[in-house]
Amino acid sequence: MNRITIRDVAELARVSPASVSNYFHRPRKLSESTRQRIRQAVDTLGFVPNDAARTLRTGVSPVIGYIAFELAGATTPEIAAAIERRVSAEGMYMLMANDTGSEQRERSYLQLFAKQQVSGVIIAPVGNVEAELSRMRAIGIASVLSARRAESPAQASVSIDHVAGGRLAAAHLIEQGRKRIGFVSSSLELKQVADRLNGALSAVHAAPGVTLEVIPVPERSVEAGIACAEALVRRPATERPDALFCANDLLAIGVVQAFVGANVVRVPADIAVVGYDDIEFARSTIVPLTTISTPQAELGTAVADLLFSEIDALNSAGNAPGGLPRPQIEFSPELVVRASTVPQ
Repeated sequence: MNRITIRDVAELARVSPASVSNYFHRPRKLSESTRQRIRQAVDTLGFVPNDAARTLRTGVSPVIGYIAFELAGATTPEIAAAIERRVSAEGMYMLMANDTGSEQRERSYLQLFAKQQVSGVIIAPVGNVEAELSRMRAIGIASVLSARRAESPAQASVSIDHVAGGRLAAAHLIEQGRKRIGFVSSSLELKQVADRLNGALSAVHAAPGVTLEVIPVPERSVEAGIACAEALVRRPATERPDALFCANDLLAIGVVQAFVGANVVRVPADIAVVGYDDIEFARSTIVPLTTISTPQAELGTAVADLLFSEIDALNSAGNAPGGLPRPQIEFSPELVVRASTVPQ
């Protein structure tokens, strides 16, 4: 059987072989109608390109790499879906990787994507990976930090102001007359979590007579929230916080569920509860959850848009864009008040 070639696809699609090559490696150069004709010809002929060989020859890949530390987290799927929609619209593909919270695994995936010569990388990092990303830019691989503001002005990023989010949460609890606030979270060394805590502390330090207790949990899940609430119920009432700021909504949902189920602590009369992220279930819990809303879908779209801009900048410059300052976009969170802090 004769092997199907790019020329065969080009002839059937009534385009040049160069257009077929662009379809696999530079699809953004083609109109949607041209891409559709080539796609139909590829399907009809059953053509399978040797992407690895072509990437080595051309230095261009149709693949974007995405590394996240919590693929199963409550917000990651919404961000990933927004990125995928944008990547797909460009006729490209996204490979997702989960570093499971390991900095070593994170760097291994970056090395893998570098070896595969992907066109760009989006990463929601655990550690500081900006030096690795700088080396990748030097060999033509663009990158954007997701959900974390870059420290270097040469690194593009899209983030959320989590310090402001933490401040909003604590300030709201203080406005409700709460004096003993507990901050519930795991991974306190993670920058996004640390920023939320630091924001809460700034509000607490500005309010006389208000204290903040850090309550560590093993993970940011509903189950961990339930266990945390059960431990607090076992304390004497005078030693419990009168408010909890949970680092995400899953923890807060677990806390509220356990308090209501035990019928010992009233929410919010005894303990007010604030979550973070405003996930879909926050408004439909047994006591609707006050939370900090963060624009996850908008963040995902902005991350993808910025990555394509970075890819274009690298392609135009022929190499890394000379250490020039890169865009650093930051979204502002908003407070959403519901019955877990204010009886309704």
